[in-house]
Amino acid sequence: MLELLQDPQLQRALWIALIAGPVLGLLGAIITLRGLAFFSDAISHSAMTGVGLGLILRLANDVYGPSMQAVLVVFCCVIALIMAWLLERTSLRADTVIAFSYSGATALGVILISRLKGYQSLEGVLFGEILFASDWDVWLVIGLALIVALFLALNLRGLLLCTIEENLARLAGINVRRLNYSFVVLIALVVALLLQQLGALLIGGLIVIPAAASRMVARSFRQMLCLSAGFALIAGAAGILASAQYNLPTGPSIVLANTFVLFLAMIAGQLVLKRG
Repeated sequence: MLELLQDPQLQRALWIALIAGPVLGLLGAIITLRGLAFFSDAISHSAMTGVGLGLILRLANDVYGPSMQAVLVVFCCVIALIMAWLLERTSLRADTVIAFSYSGATALGVILISRLKGYQSLEGVLFGEILFASDWDVWLVIGLALIVALFLALNLRGLLLCTIEENLARLAGINVRRLNYSFVVLIALVVALLLQQLGALLIGGLIVIPAAASRMVARSFRQMLCLSAGFALIAGAAGILASAQYNLPTGPSIVLANTFVLFLAMIAGQLVLKRG
């Protein structure tokens, strides 16, 4: 294991997992409490359409790199804003809006990608290529973590009030509409910038599972935030190390590590209830 840790690729992957994990955990705690667990999933799957459009329109030369990340940021933010607008302006339920956005954009993405030669190479976008991350990717994740931390520091009270009751937030002088739109754009930004490392099929689970685990044992909103970030940190490191040690796919290994943490949290939660 010590020899494996000397590998620069593994070191970069470990740094990304240790930084991105808590970011996803913090966001996931708020996302699940607000009933938007599949919102991030819808954005990540819709991103496949962004990849297809970026290549067909020659906005990016390949799947990986800054140009494709820029395309994904714009596309994911647009999709997130459209879904938020539909949730606000129509009588459709949230699950309905997310479902047709999810399936429609994914279907279009598959069609676009199928028209490209060599589209089989896009497997990395589906499952992530964290072991091929560059130094640029590490710094990008650090910058993303700082943006998320700053946003939550400035808006955590407002997000909590909106989660409890939006009218209560309005009475407290919070611009609920602006906060909601800002929050979905933040989710889109996180998904777009981590998609190449964590994969479209896995990133939703990495957002939701640590939050679900923390909810099993947390006694307060603050505890849930801290535990969600902590669980994601531990599972991210464990998944990376396990994949390196046993030559397993990295992204799925991280998701399974998070699932194992969730299983332990469920047991711990039941034990606490019995003692209580």
